[in-house]
Amino acid sequence: MSQQIKEDLSQFIRELRSAKGSARIDLLGRFGLLIPALASSAVIVLILTFLWYESALIFASPEGGMGIIVNPTWNPNRDLYGIAIFIAGSFMCTILAIGIAVPLGMAGALFLSEFCPHRLRGPIRMVIEMMAAIPSIVYGLWAYLVVTPWIGSVLAPAFGVESNGLSLLAGGIILAIMLLPTIVTVSDDALQSVPRTLREASLALGATSTETARKVVMGAAMPGIGAAVVLSLGRAVGETMAVLMVTGNALQIPFSLFDPTYVMTSIITNQLGYAFVFPLWRSALFAVALVLLLMSISFTIMAKLFIRWGMKTRGLR
Repeated sequence: MSQQIKEDLSQFIRELRSAKGSARIDLLGRFGLLIPALASSAVIVLILTFLWYESALIFASPEGGMGIIVNPTWNPNRDLYGIAIFIAGSFMCTILAIGIAVPLGMAGALFLSEFCPHRLRGPIRMVIEMMAAIPSIVYGLWAYLVVTPWIGSVLAPAFGVESNGLSLLAGGIILAIMLLPTIVTVSDDALQSVPRTLREASLALGATSTETARKVVMGAAMPGIGAAVVLSLGRAVGETMAVLMVTGNALQIPFSLFDPTYVMTSIITNQLGYAFVFPLWRSALFAVALVLLLMSISFTIMAKLFIRWGMKTRGLR
C-alpha cells in the first residue's frame, strides 16, 4: 500500500511539473479536494485514538480489563465497572427504533414520491423536514408527558404488565419518531431521482402502479434508501437527551419492552461530571464511549454490506 502511494505521489509531481496553465490549475484543484477527504478519515482515526488512550487505564487495571464488556454490574463505589447493561440497552433501543422507523419511513417516502397528489406533496414534505429541526430535548419532553403515560396506563395493562411507562419501548418509539424525517426525506430524494422511463416501461409491460413502485422504483433507488438507513442508524445509536428522559435509567438488562433500561449515551451524560476527578471511573466512561463508537461503525458497515448484497441480487451492481 505504501509503495502504491509513493508511485501515485511521484506521478502527480511529474504531471504537475509538465502541466501548463489550466491543466496545472486542474491538478491543484484535484489535490485540494483530496485534502478534506483525507481529513475526514483522519478525524475518525484521531477520535478512536483519543478514546482508546483515555480508556486504556480501565482495560489495563485489575478492577477492569476486557471483561467489563460482558460484566453486567456497574457500581463505581465498589470498583465494579461492567458495561454490558449499557451495551444491551443501546443495542435493543436502536434495533427497536430502526425496526419501527425504517418500514414507516420507506412507506411514507414511497407515498410522497409515487402516489401523493402534487399540491399536497410540498406541504407534507415541508412538515416532515421541519420535524428534523426540532431539538431532541423537545422530543424528550413530549415523550415524557405523552408517550410514557400512555404506555403505563393503556398499553402495559393491555398486556397484563405493570409499568410506569419509562421503558425500552418508550425509548424505541421516541427514537423512531426522531428518525422518520431523515428516512423519509433521503428516501424520497432517491425515489425521485429514478428515471421516469423505468416507470413507463414497467407500466407498459402490464405492471400495476403498486407493483411498479414496489419492485421497480424501490429497487432502482436502493443506494439512496440505504444511505437513509445508514444515517438513521448513526443518529439512533448516538441520541442522548430524549432517550435519557424516557427509558428509566435503571441498572438492569431489559427482558421485555416494558422494562426500564440504561443506554450508553445516558450513563456518560449522567456521570461524567462526577467521575472526572476519579481516574478509574472516568476511564470506564471513556471505555463506554469507545464501545459506542465501535458499535456505530459496525452498524454502518453491516448496513452497507447488506445494501450492497441487496443491490447485487437485483442486478444493480
